[in-house]
Amino acid sequence: MVVCFTGGGTLGHIYPALAVHQELANTESYSGFWIGRNDLTERRIVEEADLSFYSIPSGKLRRYLSLRTISDGFKVMWAIGSAYRILKRRKPDLLFSKGGFVSVPPVIAAYLLRIPVISHESDISPGLATRINAKFSQLICVPFAEGFDRLGREKLRVTGNPVRKDFLEAKRKPFRRPTGDPPLLLVLGGSGGSATINALIEKTLDRLLSFCSVYHQVGVNNPLPPGRPQYTAVEFIGDELALLLQRADLVVSRSGAGVLEELKLYAKASILLPLGRKTSRGEQEANARYLESKGATVVLYEPVDPDRFVLTVRSLIDDPMRREALAETMGSLGDGSAARRIGEIILGWRNE
Repeated sequence: MVVCFTGGGTLGHIYPALAVHQELANTESYSGFWIGRNDLTERRIVEEADLSFYSIPSGKLRRYLSLRTISDGFKVMWAIGSAYRILKRRKPDLLFSKGGFVSVPPVIAAYLLRIPVISHESDISPGLATRINAKFSQLICVPFAEGFDRLGREKLRVTGNPVRKDFLEAKRKPFRRPTGDPPLLLVLGGSGGSATINALIEKTLDRLLSFCSVYHQVGVNNPLPPGRPQYTAVEFIGDELALLLQRADLVVSRSGAGVLEELKLYAKASILLPLGRKTSRGEQEANARYLESKGATVVLYEPVDPDRFVLTVRSLIDDPMRREALAETMGSLGDGSAARRIGEIILGWRNE
């Protein structure tokens, strides 16, 4: 069975699809390839997973009027043609879309070639790309049973969000927390980093280091702050993220669906700083609000006051029982089985 994967824009669209690929990799006669945007980081990560990568033009899908919408419209048409030629040559049995604006042209091209499409949405509500892709998809995998009826109830399959195989395997290994180390605050701003979170850490670092150590992902191509005792700054956290999640006493993060699934898997206490509606469609706020309503996390909405941030971190670091309660609730919301479920759906489609 040949599966074409598509998606991109952030690594939150890449890693979940790679988790599905890893699940299928042990299946006899399976092979896959990827259609994505021309991004060196996304290409590298996909190719390291032993998938061929084909890049196509990527025009942004906007929910507002802009002069660039016209030029991007031509890019989308060009991308549909490019994806059509790739799919016609490679002849996959099925296309799996993980979303993001780059996924729309391959989904449309697959529809034109009568290649079955299965799409996946990670967030608590469907984004624009998923709403478009749903019109051309046979099935749509979603994280929750509620909130997706407008995509077509008969198409929906509740699977959860996939987590990479190496995270699942790392969790099964025994872990012994180092003794004598100060509490660890793990700060994640997404693969591209967050200028807002980076500035917040810079303003508050002296106070944070008075009661914990800080491991800070600043994002690819962002300047690295100078090193200090008990403070580590890196551009990007790769394979070591699983170990850091096990080690961390508290995680500060955006609230993209991918990182939230990892927090569920490792049952971590967290402070979420979701992207606001000025810079997003509001999906991170919705994700965070849902977990907040379950008692699984603490949320600070933009704009975040530095004094309140330090006070919130300090209160959780100093209260292990509250951290444990948050972690237990977070861990109860995910079981790491989504990639297996989606793999079964894909293989089941082949047998229909």
